[in-house]
Amino acid sequence: MSTLRFALAALVLVGSTAPGLAAPPDAHFEKKVRPVLIERCVTCHGPEKQKGGLRVDSRTALLAGGARGAALVPGKPDEGLLLRTLAHDGELKMPPKAKLPAAEIAAIKEWVQVGAPWPDSGALTVAPKTTERIFTPEEKAFWAFQPVRRAAAPEIRDPKSEIRNDIDRFLLAKLNGTGLSFAPPADKRVLLRRVTFDLTGLPPTPEEVDSFLKDSAPDAYEKVVTRLLASPAYGEKWGRRWLDVARYADSNGMDENLAYVNAWRYRDWVIKSFNADKPYEQFVRDQIAGDLVPGGTAAERADRTTATGFLVIGPKMLAEDDPAKMRMDIIDEQLDALGQAFMGLTLGCARCHDHKFDPITVSDYYGLAGIFYSTKTMRNHTVVAAWNERPIGTASSVVALAAHEKAVAAARAEVSAAEARARATTRARLTEEKKHVAEYATAAVEVYRRRGALKLVAPDPGKNPPAGAVLVESEAFARGNVLKLTDGYGAGIGVVINAGPLPNYAEYDLDVPKEGAYQIAVRYAAADRRPVRILVNGRLVAGEACGTKTGSWNPDTQTWVAEAVVVLPTGKAVVRFERNGPVPHLDKFALLPMTAEQVAAAPLPVERAAADRKLLTSLLREWADVIAKREGKPPTGADLDALIAADDGPFRDSPELDADTQGAHADELKRLREKLAATEKAKPPVDEVMAVEDAKGENLRVHLRGNHTTLGADAPRRFPQIMAGGAPLPLGADRSGRRELAEWLTRPDHPLTARVMVNRIWAGHFGAGLVRSTDNFGRLGDRPTHPELLDWLAAEFVGAKWSVKHMHRLIVTSAAYRMSSQAEPAALQKDPDNKLLSHFTRRRLDAEEVRDGMLAVSGLLDRKVGGTLLKATPRQYVTGTGNRNYEGYAHTRRSVYLPVVRSAVYDVFQTLDFPDPSVPNGQRTATTIPTQSLFMLNSALADQAAEAFAKAVLAVRSTDAGRVHEAYRRVYGRPPTDREEARVLAYLQKSEEASGPAAEGSQLRVWRGLCRVLLASNEFVFVE
Repeated sequence: MSTLRFALAALVLVGSTAPGLAAPPDAHFEKKVRPVLIERCVTCHGPEKQKGGLRVDSRTALLAGGARGAALVPGKPDEGLLLRTLAHDGELKMPPKAKLPAAEIAAIKEWVQVGAPWPDSGALTVAPKTTERIFTPEEKAFWAFQPVRRAAAPEIRDPKSEIRNDIDRFLLAKLNGTGLSFAPPADKRVLLRRVTFDLTGLPPTPEEVDSFLKDSAPDAYEKVVTRLLASPAYGEKWGRRWLDVARYADSNGMDENLAYVNAWRYRDWVIKSFNADKPYEQFVRDQIAGDLVPGGTAAERADRTTATGFLVIGPKMLAEDDPAKMRMDIIDEQLDALGQAFMGLTLGCARCHDHKFDPITVSDYYGLAGIFYSTKTMRNHTVVAAWNERPIGTASSVVALAAHEKAVAAARAEVSAAEARARATTRARLTEEKKHVAEYATAAVEVYRRRGALKLVAPDPGKNPPAGAVLVESEAFARGNVLKLTDGYGAGIGVVINAGPLPNYAEYDLDVPKEGAYQIAVRYAAADRRPVRILVNGRLVAGEACGTKTGSWNPDTQTWVAEAVVVLPTGKAVVRFERNGPVPHLDKFALLPMTAEQVAAAPLPVERAAADRKLLTSLLREWADVIAKREGKPPTGADLDALIAADDGPFRDSPELDADTQGAHADELKRLREKLAATEKAKPPVDEVMAVEDAKGENLRVHLRGNHTTLGADAPRRFPQIMAGGAPLPLGADRSGRRELAEWLTRPDHPLTARVMVNRIWAGHFGAGLVRSTDNFGRLGDRPTHPELLDWLAAEFVGAKWSVKHMHRLIVTSAAYRMSSQAEPAALQKDPDNKLLSHFTRRRLDAEEVRDGMLAVSGLLDRKVGGTLLKATPRQYVTGTGNRNYEGYAHTRRSVYLPVVRSAVYDVFQTLDFPDPSVPNGQRTATTIPTQSLFMLNSALADQAAEAFAKAVLAVRSTDAGRVHEAYRRVYGRPPTDREEARVLAYLQKSEEASGPAAEGSQLRVWRGLCRVLLASNEFVFVE
């Protein structure tokens, strides 16, 4: 097949994947579906009670349904009754008293969408366990919890393939047992491209290819490996693989997608650690408890603190209004990430009950959770919560920051004290107002009796104002912060609109010609409801003025509306319009004189009734609502007493009441709040990192069914007993237990830590791990294809002082790694998935490798190391509703340095299977879908790279044939074949003839088309 195998051919050989869950289906069910069914549904639809004939404690029962039919149809969430009733969409609503949170409904919908998988683990049960679970012999003997044993490499008699190290012996032993052997060695060009991409994520340069081909020394390849492992690009490639596992992102995601402006420091620490070949045991310890390790220089301590960002960078529900639930949800996310990253265990599945598949008990879960409950991850757990950040600057800058935080705390205390005094004033006034309950009830009855819409006393005050009227253009205000727009809607048309600062206000100084009653009428346009307050001489006369939608913001829908009645003396008057949000488009307003008859016939607004009787407007408004619900009848006797005493009655506290009663405190509160804002703004410059720190050590109690309000037995801090025994840690209030956890995880005899990491390294080179479920070594995960080899690698890893680079060198210098990707027919028949590794598995480049490779080949790649490219200020919202999205990806730096914004991942990455940055992911998928082909041919990146590539090739002083050779060497690392050269030269000639020799830029366009095709070909996008 021609090497110009355009990626567009994928349209013919498309292999699509259905939309999936962020977590594996079984894990999604155990963590997000089963707990909801237990907590919300089983009581009424379980073994003891079946309302409506429905049970929800098994998949079979849900499929059978109840009296109304099937509860669910797998794969079709819109067809079953379950989701309709949960959404309260129709007559039947479940739960009947309160609708489930949207996140819980969404989780169940996702589960149904993917076929409603229900692991075969028995029916749901509600009763909590009262004693510790006793592990079965089978659970105790499970392979992943057994000690690592270094078996001797098997002897291979009469090997048909070259053996370079013990890895080959383990693999050949299994292959030979099935009559297979290794494929022949790969071509030197193929091998160089393979190992260069695998270790650095970049293609080899033509010079590197030439150098390797010319080197005939026996250790030529080993020297290449040494060079690649020493390259800064190595840490960028393998650091990015760890960031997948660490669910790294530069924003929070979830409900409040705030910028993590300091997350990049953790990312750079990871890259630096891989480049320095930091021992993996130290790499693990630093991320869990680096801040607790004593000694070292200031820079070393800062590094270790930065490493604990692993525990902070996960997604969080920052607007969760239950602080205790928020705290436990964050701890659950930490345990889930820690368990999968370091042990390959889904610890989160034991939050609500003992793990259904692995020997992890609910007491194990809360024993570990207590360690992180005793760790400060968040500065607070209030809406919108703030995560913990720690200074890592110089000693003087850290002292300055501490002083600033002390000043901020003092300023906040002053504000709190002033607010307490203001609230005391409100409470005292409220007690006094309750003595006038009869007046409030009587006034509210009068307001109800005189209800109705206020009618204009003049049909069109702008054109035919009555005698004595005062007409005012809205843009002619004396004081205000709104925007005057005089040229946007035509000549002579001026309006007032929102300028940005809040609250919006405009004040007008008027001359009242004659004492008397006046109607305030306003002409405005509004496509949305934006009610404003109108005050006259400081007194509120209309609290919900201009609140009607007129149809649009345009002048043709401007409408006169009567808003209030006021009595004014002759002389000066100040009219003020204000709103805490954007205002309607105000055109003009008028004071229209009213006759006594008109005043008597006018509705009585709450504001005027309160002013006339010297009552509080806010309380009278509450009373007016009460009387309206009672259809004008005042309460008496016990009803009246109950209303007065009720917390939610008409004498309740409210922001409006505060505004009515706290006038004497307003200036003080304004001054202190401005002082607080200025103090917060004066934060001294100092580097900070997302990091944890120890808090008061506390044990937790088991949360029955995961509910923090329903507590069970004590769960002393400890490690999972299947590996560590059941004894609690000797921990008091002086420490969390994080350091002890880190030390336990990195013990040489820990059964999982080394196995999991060497499996990740193996998967990075062979496309799949010896355990294919890289993040799950539990019962639902895959069994190792070569268990003796896995243990041998784990033991070798620990014996080599946990050196990651040593493991890379060992693997890539094996004969197995150097094989060709061409499989024998017998191998395809006996081992179609290549689990036995009879040949090298061809793989598509990762998203970052595709992008970085295109930029490298075209000469655009910026190799600068480290730093941040995130365009955001601390805690800024980086995405939002509507059409707002993050777009700061236009850089030519390596992909690892591009921001990873949750909910707005770079579209190039999304197209090429970038993993969900909200969950740990140790194994990327590789799909083949039409949008990838379209991206390679039509995207802005493809345009940019093809043009730069073409310019670079045209800059070569040579014939067209020489330039074709240069293009092939850059993109493929080889010269073209004679047939390829002839076809390309013919294409160039025909294209240039079609464009015309004199056409400006025609040569560049033709070569750009060629370069685009080369970059879009399978040979570039795949590694053989």
